Amino acid sequence: MRNLLLLVFLIPLLAISQNKIQGIVIDSKTKQPLPFASIVTNTNFGTLTDVDGEFYIKAKNSFQQITVSYVGYKSVTIPITINDKFISIKLETSIENLNEVLITAKENPALQIIRNAINNKPENNIEKSLNTFKFNTYNKILVTADPDSINGKVDSVFVIKKGEKKFKELDSSNYKFKKDIDKQHLYISEKISEFKFQKGRKKKEVILASRMAGLKQPIYELLAITFQDFSFYNEVYTIAGTKYTNPIANNALKHYNYKILDTVSTENGNSILIYFKPKEKKKILGIEGVLYIDSKSFAITKVIAELKGIVNVKAIQNYSYIKKYNIWFPSDMNIVLKKGDNNENISLFGGAVKFSEDKKNDTLINTRKNNPEDISYFISKSTNSNIEINTPVIVKYSASTMQFNDDAHNQKEEFWNKFRTDSISKRGINTYTFLDSLAKKDGIEKKINLARNILKGYYPTKYINLNLGKIINLNNYEGLRVGFGGETNRNFSSKYEIESYIAYGTKDKDFKYSFGASSQLNKETNTWFGVNYTNDIKEAAALDFIAENTSFSPINPRNLNISTFYNYKTISTYLKHDIQPNLEAKIQLSSGDYKPLFEYQFISPTKNLSEYKLTTATLGLQYNPKSEYMNSPVGKLNIKNEFPQFTLQLTKSFENVLESDFNFTQLNFRVLHKIKRLRKATTHILAEGGIVFGDAPISHLYNSTPNYTFKNPWRKRITLAGTNSFETMGYNEFISDRFVAIHLKHEITSFKITSKFKPQITLVTRAAIGGIENVAYQNGVEFKSLKKGYIESGLEFNSLFKGFGLSAFYRYGAYKNTEWSDNLALKLTYRLRLGF
Repeated sequence: MRNLLLLVFLIPLLAISQNKIQGIVIDSKTKQPLPFASIVTNTNFGTLTDVDGEFYIKAKNSFQQITVSYVGYKSVTIPITINDKFISIKLETSIENLNEVLITAKENPALQIIRNAINNKPENNIEKSLNTFKFNTYNKILVTADPDSINGKVDSVFVIKKGEKKFKELDSSNYKFKKDIDKQHLYISEKISEFKFQKGRKKKEVILASRMAGLKQPIYELLAITFQDFSFYNEVYTIAGTKYTNPIANNALKHYNYKILDTVSTENGNSILIYFKPKEKKKILGIEGVLYIDSKSFAITKVIAELKGIVNVKAIQNYSYIKKYNIWFPSDMNIVLKKGDNNENISLFGGAVKFSEDKKNDTLINTRKNNPEDISYFISKSTNSNIEINTPVIVKYSASTMQFNDDAHNQKEEFWNKFRTDSISKRGINTYTFLDSLAKKDGIEKKINLARNILKGYYPTKYINLNLGKIINLNNYEGLRVGFGGETNRNFSSKYEIESYIAYGTKDKDFKYSFGASSQLNKETNTWFGVNYTNDIKEAAALDFIAENTSFSPINPRNLNISTFYNYKTISTYLKHDIQPNLEAKIQLSSGDYKPLFEYQFISPTKNLSEYKLTTATLGLQYNPKSEYMNSPVGKLNIKNEFPQFTLQLTKSFENVLESDFNFTQLNFRVLHKIKRLRKATTHILAEGGIVFGDAPISHLYNSTPNYTFKNPWRKRITLAGTNSFETMGYNEFISDRFVAIHLKHEITSFKITSKFKPQITLVTRAAIGGIENVAYQNGVEFKSLKKGYIESGLEFNSLFKGFGLSAFYRYGAYKNTEWSDNLALKLTYRLRLGF
């Protein structure tokens, strides 16, 4: 009888209880959605509506009612029945006083709280206020869907022909998708890291374990993607790889509107909820969300940031209070990406991925409501543990902000379970099993390795990576140059490397070749020692660097018109070493024969040479102070290419050492800088130059990188534009033993005329000045001094047709030619870059 009475009592309760509900909160008069309204169930499960006023509650415990509150509105309590799936809640406005910090009533009270948060950033930012800290992070990435949101029925597809709807086929994709998603996710990856921080150095991540479904070794470049910033106190905040002005940046009040929503209790008192939203609606969507700000210290205790467009992005970051140090420390963060409900354009991963509305096909009608892509989503969740503060921590080589341990991709399950803060489900295990099998069958890892190497200019084989830049080339001296070359890869050896190439010119009918070997002395400092012999040709008077990062380019358009090459046969030995990951050094000793391949003689009071020998020592430095790197099993990887970048090279030629004919010292420099404003125009600045002390042959002087020919008829002057070259300066028109040049480019954001036609305009100005001490020593080549200063300006119209564009430049100033057409240069441009 007691059991019967208990059953009778519970049946009504069960009939009206449920553990999930969906809905929207709107203004009762304007019908406008109320973003970030507070919703709490009778079981104390709380959430906020999103920027569109919508919410979704899925709680562990069943609930019978929810309470909705919003500043300036009357709170309401809504009963929930078993039949409720989606509810619309209307709130009425009310005059409401918040129990908060007392602020002058003339101003929006949220503004003073934001100012306090900005002013207190040095005390609340753990990377400013703490000397050291370290912690472990467990990260899990899923691409998945909620099986309950899928209608597993077989649907019908109709097509409209001549205004009539006709049956085309049955669509069972939803049925199959639900069946699959019940068993496994679409994708899964996990990572365990140790983060170390020492004041004055960058935070460093050591990856202890990593697993990507379908891959034995992870894609290291993906590990470096910033889905969400660790700190919310920087001037910009990164979401899904794209930077946005932080709502508590120093100039944030110019960019955002703010509104107090509520106050909530925390482990250290109360936090004030402040809604933020961009003041101006931009072409590319900006972030809006809620800041939880501690009412005492004005520290961030929680952040919710959202982007609502064709793709919805929601990022949440939680903080925990550590009483001993009176700070709020990041405890966990997660980011979710899924298909959106509106057509607002959105840019992710720094503009590399952009979403815009596609044109719909009005001839097809599908009876299903949710496609798999509509309900699938990406989620990355990171949880911090084992936090230690102000304990002895030493961060070595902090520019190498990521280090991938050699055994990280082979860790046992016991190691994973030790650090997992979120256990792996059966669906997760099934995902690994299925994708590992599928990737092995389809050779996915081989395809990834192929793509990675081709972008760097190599084609990988089992033991040798073939250099694609050595296969074919064109220049004015050799004509068509065909060749073959490459270097051994890590399958051959991780400590030793052999590189070689051979080439043949169809015009000069001669072979060129090089071979060398190197050995890694220290992996952590990327130290290599090598020897090399080369017999090849090079442009005379070109600015050259031995420690410079170069991109793969199969054809240099300037070479088609250059007529002054020299042949060099040199044997070299070198030592490469990273003083810091962002400060690379290379020392090279070289000796050999040099022969100009044009009419040339060096005639001085003590010398008369048409061919000569040089023995040189060169120190090259490459310094990229803001760039970041990863030490990985496949070598050093650049994971964040930032500016400015500095290149410096000092070369000393020793006369009478190994029969060397010259005694001079050469100093070259190059500075690259790029100013990229948030989703605006980009300015490129290049400053370069050099100086020679002593008498040097033409091979070691400077031509300022010209790219113009005075051929007639004039149409023959239309060629491909070079990279950072003077487009109106004639080849070998100027030769200097000291010069400095500056190149300014201002790239205006592309104009979207159609979905495929997006031309881009670049404003360009270049200037150079130089001089030469002993003009009479350089015989056989006619040239002018650059002492009066050279200047040109122009416009580039890029991406007009399949990557091709058109540019126009005009030469003016002291070296302006008499005939106006000799000052004008028209060039073709091409935007495809193969390399990094």
